[in-house]
Amino acid sequence: MKKSLLAAAVLLVSATNAQALVGAKVGYNYWNTANHDGVHNLYANFEHFVPLVPNVAVRYTDVDSKKLKFNSFDALGYYRFLDNGSLDWTVGLGARRFDSGRLKGKGFSSTLPMVNTEVTLFDASRTSFYGKMDWGKNGNTDFTDFEAGVRFKMFMGLRLQAGYRNYKLNFDGTKGINDSERLRGLNLGLHWGF
Repeated sequence: MKKSLLAAAVLLVSATNAQALVGAKVGYNYWNTANHDGVHNLYANFEHFVPLVPNVAVRYTDVDSKKLKFNSFDALGYYRFLDNGSLDWTVGLGARRFDSGRLKGKGFSSTLPMVNTEVTLFDASRTSFYGKMDWGKNGNTDFTDFEAGVRFKMFMGLRLQAGYRNYKLNFDGTKGINDSERLRGLNLGLHWGF
């Protein structure tokens, strides 16, 4: 009987610890850009406790304006270097795929390798602050994507978030496009961690 109780206690503790070490985050932002109408952005992250295996993030962005139009899909593997409730820091590698792109009447599609870093301050409190940056380059095309903002905890891991995003695309002769375009503006959305 004692062995059965001990085995049950060990299994319960193991299950509780594993549950605490596996998690996911999903979110949606509406980005009100100054010069490219509204932009929709969806993202999801999956985190686990397996050493040396990166966590996974996927994202989707839809830009549809007269001057610039594209869908982008991101896939990232990332590692969490700090996570103590006050400071959370991740670094990752991945790729951003631009599909069905048009800039000033000229079409483009491209896949760019990219690096990513994200920092969150005071994630364990009701009000937290975040910043993230992506940079990618492939041949004569590159982009820089920076976002910073604040999150307010509501209930059950759901947070309201508001921030500012600045996104610059540079084309240097790619597909006959020799131009750059900048998207910037405020965004508002929901972030749910569970």
